[in-house]
Amino acid sequence: MQIDYDTAVSAVLCLLRQQKYSATTIHEHECCYRMLRKHLEAENLPFTMENAIHWNELRKSQVAYETYSVYRKALLRLETYINNGYIDTVFCSSVECFMCSSGMAESLYTVFNELKKETLRNPKKRNTKRYFPVYKEFFRYITVQGVTDISEISIEHIIGFGEQFCQKQKTWNRQQIIISGTTVLLQYLERNFHIPRCYAFVIPKDGIATILAPMKLRFTGRAYHPSKPLEPLAEDCLSNLSKWGYAKSSKKLFNHDFTRYFLFLELNHIEHSAASVELWINTLPDDSVRERRKHTIKLFEDYLKNPDTHSTRAPKHRCIEELPLWSKNILEKFIEERHQEGFSEKTLTMCRSAGCRFFFDLEKNGIRDAENITPESVINFCLNDQHGTPESKNAYGIKLRQLLMFMADNGLVPQTLVYAVPTGCAPRRCIVNTLDDDMVACIYEFRERASTPLELRDVAIVMLGLRMGIRASDIVNLRVENIDWKRRTISFVQKKTGKAITLPMPTDVGNSVYQYIVRGRPASYEDGSGYIFIQHLAPYGRLQTPTVCRLALKRILSFGGYELPAGQGFHITRKTFATRLLEALNKIDDISNALGHVRKETSEVYLERDETGMRLCPIRFGSVSVC
Repeated sequence: MQIDYDTAVSAVLCLLRQQKYSATTIHEHECCYRMLRKHLEAENLPFTMENAIHWNELRKSQVAYETYSVYRKALLRLETYINNGYIDTVFCSSVECFMCSSGMAESLYTVFNELKKETLRNPKKRNTKRYFPVYKEFFRYITVQGVTDISEISIEHIIGFGEQFCQKQKTWNRQQIIISGTTVLLQYLERNFHIPRCYAFVIPKDGIATILAPMKLRFTGRAYHPSKPLEPLAEDCLSNLSKWGYAKSSKKLFNHDFTRYFLFLELNHIEHSAASVELWINTLPDDSVRERRKHTIKLFEDYLKNPDTHSTRAPKHRCIEELPLWSKNILEKFIEERHQEGFSEKTLTMCRSAGCRFFFDLEKNGIRDAENITPESVINFCLNDQHGTPESKNAYGIKLRQLLMFMADNGLVPQTLVYAVPTGCAPRRCIVNTLDDDMVACIYEFRERASTPLELRDVAIVMLGLRMGIRASDIVNLRVENIDWKRRTISFVQKKTGKAITLPMPTDVGNSVYQYIVRGRPASYEDGSGYIFIQHLAPYGRLQTPTVCRLALKRILSFGGYELPAGQGFHITRKTFATRLLEALNKIDDISNALGHVRKETSEVYLERDETGMRLCPIRFGSVSVC
């Protein structure tokens, strides 16, 4: 052990006393120097700043960050004395002090404070205060990486932070807080400091590693934020999709494709060009969306060359108007029937498109009326009908089956013609899963003991599903005015079908909802905008996702030690409701009305659960020979 160390330590402590530092600060410095001395003696190492800093970094994961920061400051003061013979009195107000006391460069420290002030000023963002420690960790990490300004952040810094802090958390909840906090921070930096928007997608969410790994090329370029100038151009391109005849849903899909491509450019630091597009396409997995992503970037390239021209895709037109009169009449009646049954416009569009494809193919092959449609013509059409993905082909095949069934019901084609469509397009039906008696008993037992606001909300939600068969998407959208307390009914428009429905409200359901509204529902400055079920954290807005209903059911079942069957969600309460109606000898028409189904056939899936009734309908074996 070199004597210079003891002398330097004594001198630093003496100078701290002369400059009237607090007794706590002096004691912390003494502890740091004493523990470092023991470490060096135990490892038989000489004192150097490299050894000292390395020792402190090794302890970082074992002690509180405040302790690590204080020890780091003590070591820097020791180095200052050894190099200069004194401790600068302005040391604590220098840039180095920001790195020492907060772990951040000065400019990053300023950004951090501005973000804190903005969060605290905005009432709707105050619940994000829990992310403040995440912001600190991020700024400290990039400071250690040599970043002194926001503009210097690269995609490697984001990936490195994710690997060091997100993936190493011991609990899933802690990991999710860091992921969410970092995403919010990156979105803030993108809005105010113009870092690339795609950086927010790099944080290690599920599956992101498998996406990024194949994108990394062996040789990379030196481009600085190559995706940034492309972002406004991509926005303009997306805004023109509807004008070019694309559906609204295409905008979201194309936006994902742009993000993937921009991540590729940032990861490899290369500018956009025809060569970079080709390189990106070569990294794409050979899956069902590869062709769509290629089409998206080709559309973008065409737009960049000439923004004033239309896309390579021609605007949509009503192809049904070009059909021969006989097939046009059939298809229009089919579409009208589906419309009356409450199907969405998106479903009607697919039915119309599938029908046009089929009838145009028949016309091309010389078939001029429904009587001449043969199984061979149906099979040939299905084999030659081209689609970009297997999922698309299967979806259009199902619509064709429905069209042929409609034609058969109207006596236009044989009932057996539908079987000419490949079985890959046939609808699949599984035996319905329901809650067993013990699980239902667990729900009622939990209902009796529920007392906290969250427990009362969980009970009210689950009772609406179990006793009235209401879907989760409709429960989260229920308003106070939907309930007629005098008549004991609930009236609403179903989100899935658009069909208005009025249901009788059982007493136990009404009591559960009333208890939640009176005893559990938080008071809100907006009063939840009239919604019955609202968030239990400020700003107490409406529930944003039906997933809340599934979580409520899981919490209640866990009270009795039960779990949801594999692959099941909140919809199992609706299935249980329908099955119990069937077991109580209700007619299938009444069950269909209670569930709000637009077609009676939809309710027939529950017949398999009525084991007693099924045993009354055995099928004769006929002439079966026994060997």
